[in-house]
Amino acid sequence: MTDVNSSPPPAGWYPDPAGSNRTRWWNGFGWSDTYGEPVAPVATPTVAPPTYAAAPSAPAYTAAPAYTAAPGYALQQPLEAPAGTSPYTPWIWILAFLPLIGLIDGITSLVNFDDLLADATDPQASTESLVGSLISGGIAWLTVGVSVLLGILDWRALKKAGVPRPFHWAWIFFTVISAPVYVVGRSIIVRRRVGSGLAPMIISLVLTVASFALGVVAFVAAISAAFDSGLVP
Repeated sequence: MTDVNSSPPPAGWYPDPAGSNRTRWWNGFGWSDTYGEPVAPVATPTVAPPTYAAAPSAPAYTAAPAYTAAPGYALQQPLEAPAGTSPYTPWIWILAFLPLIGLIDGITSLVNFDDLLADATDPQASTESLVGSLISGGIAWLTVGVSVLLGILDWRALKKAGVPRPFHWAWIFFTVISAPVYVVGRSIIVRRRVGSGLAPMIISLVLTVASFALGVVAFVAAISAAFDSGLVP
């Protein structure tokens, strides 16, 4: 075996190891494709290029330890509606003006206060007064039912328009105590999502406060009239 530490033959022309009658250029490391003039065959042995031991293979390394993936977090839904989204629906305007029914009823009661007081003191008019009270109560509960329906329709319309997480329609049940919680909460949330939409809240609050004030006036007037008529000793 050739010593791997011996130096290779110097570059030069040597007999072609392939067996032709020409010389071939040895570049000191390997045979080139350059051939020389034909020469007479010589008895010298063919010089084979030296062999080199293969380079030692790189040491094998164990694979890096596997780490568990980082916990995935759900992307938060953006809390802004698409540009150009309208903050208003037909349903919210009806809800905003619903307290007007109570305001009109209160004004009517004050205008006809004397007749109502006379009916209250007249035994023959008690039946008509009872029927009127039942009708008034029925209208009040009908208003509550309509408010719930309008709240659901408005909430669905906002979601369809692209408003993210609108104020939930279930708050409309506070209409039972004449509190416009849904209209107020809905307007504030829509204002944050869209950039506008407080008008229904302002209208509803003004009408609600006016109805409440008119109710207080009617109550005071009824107490005063009861004392003046002798119904209250």
